[in-house]
Formats: sequence, structure tokens, C-alpha cells
Amino acid sequence: MAARPYETLFITLQDQGGRVKELVEKFKKIIEGMGGTLSQVEEWGLRDLAYRIQKQRKGYYTLLRYQAETRTVEELERNMKLAEEVLRYLTVRLDEEGEAPQTKKDQEPSEGAGRKSQEEGVKPPES
Repeated sequence: MAARPYETLFITLQDQGGRVKELVEKFKKIIEGMGGTLSQVEEWGLRDLAYRIQKQRKGYYTLLRYQAETRTVEELERNMKLAEEVLRYLTVRLDEEGEAPQTKKDQEPSEGAGRKSQEEGVKPPES
């Protein structure tokens, strides 16, 4: 199987901000130990949560970008579940250019969308 690009964002307890480096090293060992490569680590820092998680209002956000196989991602997520410091995590597979796939909201409307009624033979209302 070929390695694919992934992004994993995880949130840790606010008082565990100092341990983030240890967690990143642990996750890096998992990724590299299973044949993947960690390309980027972004520490977003302490941010407000949208809603309370385990009675917490703030969390420390960290983003990992890496190339790995599916089994590596499964092992990484398993370890995140077991880590008490990790409140939530989300993994997204990126397209080959390393960007997240576009959602329908991100896509621009097609040029012919406004003329649809005329193309289908429906007459516009008369004034």
C-alpha cells in the first residue's frame, strides 16, 4: 500500500500544554516506526472550546501533517484514545497535493446555474 497524506488535529487538556511536546514525540515515534513520515507540526496553542468537554472550557490544539498508510493512522488514533490528556482528535486524509478536499460550500457555483430555467424551456415570469 502507498503512503497517503493525512492531517490529525488533537486537543489536549489546558493544563497539559507543557506535555504536548512529549505527546508529539510519542506520536512521531508511532508514525515513523510504522514507515510513515511526519512533515509538519503546528501548535495552535490554547483556545476556547465550542462546548465543554470533560468539564473543560479551553484546550491546547496541535496539528500533525504526515504521510502514512491506513494501518499507521489506525494505530495513531488508538494511542490517542488511550492517552488521558487528549480530549478530542480528528484525522483527515488529504488529496495528493496535500490539501483537504473541497466541500460543496467551498466550490463556486457553476456558470450556467442562473440560466437553468431558460435552458429547460421554462419561460421567465413576465413583468
